[in-house]
Amino acid sequence: MKSITKGVASLLVSCWFVSCMSSGLPNETVQKAFNHRFGKVESVSWTHNNDYSFAHFKQHGKPVVAVFGNDGQIIDTESATPIN
Repeated sequence: MKSITKGVASLLVSCWFVSCMSSGLPNETVQKAFNHRFGKVESVSWTHNNDYSFAHFKQHGKPVVAVFGNDGQIIDTESATPIN
């Protein structure tokens, strides 16, 4: 019974986390800041929550994630490790 409870709790936490993130384009301020900082990037996918927008793209052939505040300020840029 404990393993079922743990499984249900894990599933609920996972669903909550996924529901906090959404995909689609960020606000116009963030898009302009991204374009100013990185220029023309061939393929960008976006995720965001209430506070931050995450741009996922390749730079020099390597995956990168750039984090922007909703005010357009860049918070962080990191090389991403693909999940296999």
